[in-house]
Amino acid sequence: MRAWLEINLSNFRWNIKSLQEKIGNKKLIGVVKANAYGMGAVRLTRELKKCGVDFFVVATVEEGIELRNEGIDDNILILGGVFNEDLKLVEEYNLQIALNSLEQLKYINNQMLNIKCHLKIETGMGRVGFNDLDIKLLKKYIEKNKVKNIVGVYSHLSVSDEECDESYSYTENQVKKFNDFEGIDTIKYRHLLNSGGILNYCGEDNGNYVRAGIIQYGICGEKYIDGFKPVVKFKSKILFIKVLAEDSDISYGRTAHLKKGDMVATISAGYADGFRRSISNKGFIKINGVKCFVTGRVCMDMFMVKIPEVLKNKIEVGNEVTLYDDNIIEVAKLSDTITYEIFTGIGKRVKRIYIEEKL
Repeated sequence: MRAWLEINLSNFRWNIKSLQEKIGNKKLIGVVKANAYGMGAVRLTRELKKCGVDFFVVATVEEGIELRNEGIDDNILILGGVFNEDLKLVEEYNLQIALNSLEQLKYINNQMLNIKCHLKIETGMGRVGFNDLDIKLLKKYIEKNKVKNIVGVYSHLSVSDEECDESYSYTENQVKKFNDFEGIDTIKYRHLLNSGGILNYCGEDNGNYVRAGIIQYGICGEKYIDGFKPVVKFKSKILFIKVLAEDSDISYGRTAHLKKGDMVATISAGYADGFRRSISNKGFIKINGVKCFVTGRVCMDMFMVKIPEVLKNKIEVGNEVTLYDDNIIEVAKLSDTITYEIFTGIGKRVKRIYIEEKL
């Protein structure tokens, strides 16, 4: 095995239980879109079910069908929007959809499709959803046509994980707009809070559900959360070791230069596996707990590190190395991106290994 993700299920369940304690009488929706942020949607959905979670969110019809085909018969909501030509599949697999327009509701009604819908109301994300005028037209249509398939209402917070007065004020205004939705208390599923919202605004909204995404892995707002546990480690192995016989340039573009006598290890993972090319010559991995800095540009299937003196004569081909663990946030910063993109960028050929460890 050349590269793998090690996913600690004990820590994952710990985080879910911690979330459930925090949200009190609200219920948790497990966000398992994008293959559960790259960790394996089917397996982590089953782990969530062990914790009493019975509502799940995906982004696409295909993701919902995958869970259904694996025997997941609970509520599954597609948040990413669905085109009309796919609605018959939604009905066939008993999936629920995020409703973003009156036109789509009319289509569903005219085609007599039995599909449960969650109204997305625009509170400040600026992406999709019903504004105030849209909501008035929607309510008239619902009353006139006696529409019965609206089961949920939700919105999405855009800066709930940011800690500054402007973001606090903006988010509180979003919460107020959600709470002011007329008749909200009569709707079965009401959900506004995302990971940042759960941490910072729990109890301020009129929702009875929350959506837990990146927080399931112990991270939110590009920092680790006190009281939560890390879940994911990205690992590989040493493929090749050499001591340079002369001064040498390393990898594509000759961006790194090492001296005669330096030891270099080639690692069996690359950017096709999700090890970011953007950390070439500035990121690090760990071998036996020691930082080893990436030397030269990361290649598609492998990359090189300079071995420090303390590790010389202590490593060999086949040794396990840790690419990402508690440095995942630093990797994201070095790559000018966010942990979400790092997680979801782990390639399909990287095997997912699920472990149980005593807490």
